Amino acid sequence: MQACTIDGYSIDLEPLSRALSRASPRQIILQLPDGLKHMAPGLVDCIAKELGVDPSWIVVHGDSVFGACDLQAPKLGMLGDAIIAHVGHTPYPPELASSELLRMATRRTVFLPARSIIPLDDIRDALVDAARIASSYKPSVVALTATSQHAHLLHSIQRELRNLGLNAVIPRGQKPYFEDGQVIGCDYRVARSVKADLFVIVAGGVFHPLGLYLSTLRPVVQVDPYRREASDATSLGERVYRRRLYLISKAMDARTLALIIGLKEGQLRPWLAGLVERRAAEKGVKVYKYAVEYLTPSTLGNIDSPLIDAYVVTSCPRLPIDDFPDFHKPVLTPGEALMALEGRLEPYRFPW
Repeated sequence: MQACTIDGYSIDLEPLSRALSRASPRQIILQLPDGLKHMAPGLVDCIAKELGVDPSWIVVHGDSVFGACDLQAPKLGMLGDAIIAHVGHTPYPPELASSELLRMATRRTVFLPARSIIPLDDIRDALVDAARIASSYKPSVVALTATSQHAHLLHSIQRELRNLGLNAVIPRGQKPYFEDGQVIGCDYRVARSVKADLFVIVAGGVFHPLGLYLSTLRPVVQVDPYRREASDATSLGERVYRRRLYLISKAMDARTLALIIGLKEGQLRPWLAGLVERRAAEKGVKVYKYAVEYLTPSTLGNIDSPLIDAYVVTSCPRLPIDDFPDFHKPVLTPGEALMALEGRLEPYRFPW
């Protein structure tokens, strides 16, 4: 297999090799998440060597990229005929965007898996701790999940946890968008496809464990393969969940909403924006619409007006959770906005 091994990851070059055999683009645009951008020079050299490509053909995309929903193909089209080699994410499910822009961008893009090469032996102690934490909840079924970098480890982890007494199952994926057990920040349907009492997630940081808890409202045990440790993410999820319910209850009194419409390829959701707008009209709530490519606290501060009671973000549903939890007005995901308009606090709907 043609691959580059750099800084603990194996980057699969086979998709790019196949694409280059079918077409002769003038250049390759190498696109990496911010956490992997440091490996770009080494990856350029490796691609040139492994695929016989002139390194001068390769341009590294330096802007932040937040996932396969954010390929930025129209902007990169200014560089001319090129293939986008997107590292570290699987393709974005098209039904979440209903965007011709996403389909066009995906046709110009090859997705290069970045698989962690951390040996199972390095996290074996963490798995023992994870089994101990999980067993304290006395679960009948434990579902195993992971980010794309670690999904290939799940079958080995399943055997380990079963040997430690847990009835561990791996939810079936939906290729090419999800490997078995794989989740992304705005889509946890693979995890929810099984009835489980508790979820184990293999991922670094708190971003994905938190999203998994909000999507399932079940205990979540995290195995962090970088820190080689296990932890119980349930209490964090519970705190954030209570905060979200408070914001929803505040938004129930809103008479005006600002509806944020995304301008990134995978974040333009006209069907979703239309649904929120119709439900608001049914309740007599006035809607102001804003089109935004990159929503930041300063952007929202500039938009803010005394005429706006609450905000609904239909672009990236993680923005209200992670970037705006303490804004002075409710900033809601689409699912939370529909709850507020319906005047109910359950069932909790995250993200859609």
